Amino acid sequence: MCSEDAAARARHPQSLPARLLGLSALWICSLTCPLLAPAQEVPTAGYSLREGGVTVTVTGADAAMWNDLDSMLKDQLTLSGSSTPSEPLADDLAFFTRQHYIREGWPEAEVRWELKGGTITLAINTGVQKRVGEITWRGDLIVPEEELRTFLLRPSIEKEGADKTHPVWVDSELQSGTGLVQRRLRAEGYLQAQVTFLPDPITGSDGLRDIAMEVKAGPRFTFGTVDFAGGPMELEKKMRGLIAQTPGLPFNEARVQQIEGQLNSIAKEAGWLNSATVSDYKLGLQGGTVDVVIRMTPGERVRVAQIVPHPDFSRGSKRVLTAGFREAEGKYYIAEDLDVMFKRALDTGMFARLDVEPQLQPGISPAQADLRITGEETKPKTLGFELGFDTFLGPQAGVNYRNTNFRDQGNTLAAELNWSTAGPLGSLKLTNPAIFNSGYASSVQLAVENFNLFEYSRYGTSLNLELSRRASKHFTYTVFAGVSANTVSTDVLTDAEIGPDTYTLGSLGGSMMLDYRDSPVLPRKGWFVSARLESTLDVMGSNVSYMRTDLRGAWYRPITKKFRFAAGAALLSIQGAAAEELPIDSRVFNGGPNSVRAFAERELGPVTNGGTPLGGTSALFASAEFSYEIYPNLELALFGDVGSLGRGSNSSAFDYSSDFRPAIGAGLRYKLPFGPIRLDYGHNVGKREGESGGMLHVTVGFAF
Repeated sequence: MCSEDAAARARHPQSLPARLLGLSALWICSLTCPLLAPAQEVPTAGYSLREGGVTVTVTGADAAMWNDLDSMLKDQLTLSGSSTPSEPLADDLAFFTRQHYIREGWPEAEVRWELKGGTITLAINTGVQKRVGEITWRGDLIVPEEELRTFLLRPSIEKEGADKTHPVWVDSELQSGTGLVQRRLRAEGYLQAQVTFLPDPITGSDGLRDIAMEVKAGPRFTFGTVDFAGGPMELEKKMRGLIAQTPGLPFNEARVQQIEGQLNSIAKEAGWLNSATVSDYKLGLQGGTVDVVIRMTPGERVRVAQIVPHPDFSRGSKRVLTAGFREAEGKYYIAEDLDVMFKRALDTGMFARLDVEPQLQPGISPAQADLRITGEETKPKTLGFELGFDTFLGPQAGVNYRNTNFRDQGNTLAAELNWSTAGPLGSLKLTNPAIFNSGYASSVQLAVENFNLFEYSRYGTSLNLELSRRASKHFTYTVFAGVSANTVSTDVLTDAEIGPDTYTLGSLGGSMMLDYRDSPVLPRKGWFVSARLESTLDVMGSNVSYMRTDLRGAWYRPITKKFRFAAGAALLSIQGAAAEELPIDSRVFNGGPNSVRAFAERELGPVTNGGTPLGGTSALFASAEFSYEIYPNLELALFGDVGSLGRGSNSSAFDYSSDFRPAIGAGLRYKLPFGPIRLDYGHNVGKREGESGGMLHVTVGFAF
């Protein structure tokens, strides 16, 4: 007698030629097994496919199943290598089709086949699809029932399109889920936990099959004392601090391995690349505390011998990588220092991916390792076009060209031409990310601008030099120098309002930033502070000389997964001159999407009758914001701003006006990879004569 199990064993995955050797046995089986017997009456086909010269028609399959079934049958025809239909091939296709339906929750599915006129016809009788009904838990419910249900059904509901409430009943998936429940209990220290199905689940007429599960937790094990020995003296405090958190926690072998892995990671990140640990402990039969002894063998601490970029990198990329990582040579391998160098390399924009791996040199003492750098370069030459809108500059359009490996030297050449309602702006910038083959980056930029937005026009040309360095993961500093020539013309503004109309300025200064945000473009937690100091001197007799100080900072704090808080503040100050002695565009301003949002850009403070903001010598503003994610990547925000603008001659960077102007408002943010598109409306709480009641802002990026 041929059973279904015998047929399954006969069709264990193997090549078709091998199965043809057993043709007689298969044919006999097909005659005697009702689930795989030739059809007596085959209904009209509903679907058809052709693969490798074989035509197959299928009846009884619905549209939802056909795409997967079609793909499976084509795969089987391809694997068979047969170009002509045959009875063994038809029998195999019927078998695999039935297995496909069983996996999808039709355990009673039958598939009959017929070979007629060179066409294989499969007739499917699916029966009732079984789905998971109610789940009843009995025994030791250590973990909440809802959490147990989640683990049990995880393999079933993680499939695309799965019913989250009543997923398809697939025995293998439910057995996998049972294993997950058991692992969850063992994670709580119940190392002898057993989870089993109670027998005879009953299927209702609607196809729902209820489940009864029994949980036997057994005794609980927890960590007792944890002794540690053998770690490097330099890391002893950090390692013992990690271990000190362990006593009293649920005990399981996975957590012991996790502690060992964390200790080894601490050692390897500090240069002990051969570090290894072993643990000793003894489990009792009745649970209770488990004392653990961890011993480390750190080996020799490893120094970096040389930098070895992959030979497939371009000449320019090799120069940048070798220069950027050179300062690691001869020093101990320290992952945190290498991470800074790694980020410098990515900052260049030359690399889509980088991997840095130490390769130990065998048989050398003291221990040394080469840093082998592999990865993928970005496409060096790009041409881009931009269209946008900003409530200050209005419609904008631009074209930009960028070459991140100019003349295969590793330098970046960038050219931009942008237009807005304020006028055109063009720039040409050359950046050397490894000047003098060091970890410093330098740049030189030439820019030409026509600014014609208010009751005056300014034509300016500037040349700027910059030297910068990422000193650590969180700290960056820059020194800069520049010169600019400007001409201002107006038929409306007075000399006091416009300030000097022809001036050439030289500037020298520096900036720093301490950044602990989780992301510079989409921050959710962390903080940053930045400072910029610039001294400006007259170059050609326009009697303009001043010092400018900019201080900024922000703090970001998540409250829940979707709810967050942020606060920011800035103080901008010019010392050494009154507002009337400064060129109008060299003054500080307040108001706009990144300061007090009840005002248009620059318009907090004195404004002429024609609407030209006159600026001042100090600006102070602070903001607080609550935001909630109402849809993936879409946030609703409520905010409050306050700020002031002063016009006197300051003697200190911390001089500011006490005439504070408040604002409250709401906005939307839609997050994109380069930052959020932001729509904010700020209400003018203390509206004064001649001012608007509020302002709508459309811009890109966070307010602070």
